[in-house]
Amino acid sequence: MKMVTTRYKIVSRKLPPAFNGFKIAHISDLHNREFGNELINAVAKEAPDIIAITGDIIHRENESAAAEKFALGAVQVAPVYYVAGNHEKVLSCYPAFAAYLADIGVNVLKNEYKTVERNGEKLAVLGMNDPTFFEKGKTDFIAELNRLCLCIEEDEIKYSVLLSHRPEMFARYVEAGIDLTLAGHAHGGHIRLPFIGAFYAPNQGLMPKYTEGVHTHCGKSMVISKGLGKSSWVPRVFNPPELVMEILRCSSDEPFAPEKSPETCENESEQTEQTPLDGINENDASEKAENSEE
Repeated sequence: MKMVTTRYKIVSRKLPPAFNGFKIAHISDLHNREFGNELINAVAKEAPDIIAITGDIIHRENESAAAEKFALGAVQVAPVYYVAGNHEKVLSCYPAFAAYLADIGVNVLKNEYKTVERNGEKLAVLGMNDPTFFEKGKTDFIAELNRLCLCIEEDEIKYSVLLSHRPEMFARYVEAGIDLTLAGHAHGGHIRLPFIGAFYAPNQGLMPKYTEGVHTHCGKSMVISKGLGKSSWVPRVFNPPELVMEILRCSSDEPFAPEKSPETCENESEQTEQTPLDGINENDASEKAENSEE
């Protein structure tokens, strides 16, 4: 299937004015798939301000050529920020791969954040390793994320962008105070059924909730990439590889003509931050599926 580019407008009153129109190219779940020059050319055409890679860029031991080629091209387009997914955790080649990325100029974020500045204003780009990297899994992951958010608050940075592989943890990102989360992992549900949607996602099970698009709650947003590759024998059906572009806006009044602009995204700036988390509890099955990830 031919790759598609999906563009979303993310509106937030908290966004510093200097970042109005800031563009993020979002890459996820490449799984070392070879696109020739198609992918990097598509990214370059969008002229992003930064490139965010949200995990599972490699797939098997000693098979990283396509991922390395993309990363080498990406750093010539814009600053690149990368976090590891669950596949990186189980590959012994990952430390060498991460070192290669750092050597060519990629910001390899391992439970840390970097500050991006524009005209004297700042936003924070946080990156968290997949929960499988932590001794106590999601418990330690959440504790570390909360610690980073406190540091950002102390640094008086008003807007935060989190790179995290897992979309099913959206409730925890909202509770931590993250303004915008970029995630992947779900592969768009692998098979997308007409008029129904996603069929299955790792850590969510059948008919999953978080597989694509923009989700908003309490004035916070999460964008999920359907990914570019695949990690198992399950084919991608009605589910083409996807490059995602997030365009940040201070106001919904800005002119914009996206290929997709969900209603939830447009209404984000109108939401209050006191809304309870009732509607976004994590799927109870996610913990049980921890050891059967894709």
